[in-house]
Amino acid sequence: MAAQNSLLLLSLLLLLSSSLSLAFRVTGTAGFTNARYSKQACTDRAPAITMYTGVNDKLYGNGDICGAKYSVTCIGGVDGQSSPCRTSNPVEVTVTDSCSPEADNKPCPTFVLSAKAFGLIANPQAGFATITYER
Repeated sequence: MAAQNSLLLLSLLLLLSSSLSLAFRVTGTAGFTNARYSKQACTDRAPAITMYTGVNDKLYGNGDICGAKYSVTCIGGVDGQSSPCRTSNPVEVTVTDSCSPEADNKPCPTFVLSAKAFGLIANPQAGFATITYER
């Protein structure tokens, strides 16, 4: 009987932890860049890593987010486009830069992933994808 109760309790804890994990994922958008900047908002050097990202002004804030790691998962297309997702597995990226609106005042996506990171989760020909993310 004690073993059954322990198994039931363990099952409930696993169910609760997976539900909490999903509850903290936030939906956003991602694009990508091929650029290797000589200077980025978080450092005066190009990142030594290939799995990096810039984030929009809302996430970037005053820069305290620099160096933070995010798990990013592709969940679909944007604006009714077909899904560019290659996998439902997440990639982990490190924040190295901010993204400011372009000259035509188009808003930045939530994440501007390195080309390598974006290519692992979505088809680069799509340009953008709907994502979920968590820190």
